[in-house]
Amino acid sequence: MTGWARRIAGGLIAGAMAFGALPAVAQGLVRDAEIERTLRAMSTPIFQAAGIPPASIDIHMVNSRALNAFVAGGNNMFLNTGLMMALETPEELIGVIAHETGHIAGGHQARRAIAVRNARGPALLGLLAGIAIGAAGGGPAGAAIAAGSQSAVTRGLLSYNRGEEASADQAAMRYMARTGVDPVGLLKVMQRFRGQEVFTIGNTDPYVLTHPLSTQRVQLIERHIAEASARQFPRDPERDYWHARMRAKLEGFLKNPRRVLSDVEGLEEDELVLYRKAVALHRLPSPDEAIAAADRLIALRPEDPFYLELKGQILHESGRASEAVPLYRAAVSRAPNQPLLKAGLGRTLLALNTPEADAEALTVLKSAQTLDRADASALRDLAQAYSRAGDIGMATLATAERFALTGRNKDAVLHAKRAANLLPNGSPGWLRAQDILVLDRPED
Repeated sequence: MTGWARRIAGGLIAGAMAFGALPAVAQGLVRDAEIERTLRAMSTPIFQAAGIPPASIDIHMVNSRALNAFVAGGNNMFLNTGLMMALETPEELIGVIAHETGHIAGGHQARRAIAVRNARGPALLGLLAGIAIGAAGGGPAGAAIAAGSQSAVTRGLLSYNRGEEASADQAAMRYMARTGVDPVGLLKVMQRFRGQEVFTIGNTDPYVLTHPLSTQRVQLIERHIAEASARQFPRDPERDYWHARMRAKLEGFLKNPRRVLSDVEGLEEDELVLYRKAVALHRLPSPDEAIAAADRLIALRPEDPFYLELKGQILHESGRASEAVPLYRAAVSRAPNQPLLKAGLGRTLLALNTPEADAEALTVLKSAQTLDRADASALRDLAQAYSRAGDIGMATLATAERFALTGRNKDAVLHAKRAANLLPNGSPGWLRAQDILVLDRPED
């Protein structure tokens, strides 16, 4: 990969936004503590069955309605939110994860790496920059760039041949069987897209372009399932619950809120319906009704950190930060290893704009960054917290790191030089600034 493309890809992977500030139309990477927890719980057994250390694979959510999933940039797995919402059972989503894991374990990315190295400027730049711009908040502009580049690049850089697809299918079925997940889930995914190859590209889901289908592939999966028909795959109520809850949250945040409320009108107000309503009401905005719905969710699960976070987010974004802080504190106390929750607490404390809250925010945000160095939004808040504390060197360093994460390398280098001049030579911050200055050096 050329130097500029590699750096844009780095921004694509790291420069994501949390759901709290996600524009409904933006196409980019998004972050959410609850959903990331669910995806990790589903994927870890699959990675282990494949003999891959779970910590070595990063799963990213791409905010796109297009039904697709792919692996790129090493062990980085990308799942489109459109696909995550469309797949109705956890077994289907696990089937997709297992299939992509099969590509990683099978070394199929080697051919993609050659294609990336041979790709020429505008097409590759358009695909990567389109998603990166969306991740940085560019919204429709990023979506337009990516859409314009999709047909030119997708098949060359993200697609596998049918032999590799069949190999990944077989690996996926082995992984699913080893972990006690019904492989019928993978078959349902294949059946969803079956027959689309005869459509024009404009009417075909990207999954078909990047994962070429064939009757033979479906038949092999059907044969495998028939041979294993004697085996029982019991349902996992816990997995079913968290998958359904993930879809409810995605729909609440990403679909038109009035459409969400219309869809649940007249339904029995169970927990998942209530979750959709709480988020949709917040996005209208109708804060009082949203807070009331969040209160009912908390009453159902008083110790749930993510429902506490939701109410805190609604309060904060409704201009009631002082009421939101206790909610975020409670969420962090129940999930102390969730950096996105800590980042939310730090952001809310900064909104209070008092010396005591600023000092606490700095401590919390430093802890969040230690746990997750790929959160550009938290780095923005951390820079503000350092600035209010009078530590301009560290504020400048945090800004440099944020620019580096989002692919703005010229700005990153500029701020890293300033930080290096402000920080003591040899200090940890000075050394981190030197790491960023490497971006200014010409590549071989």
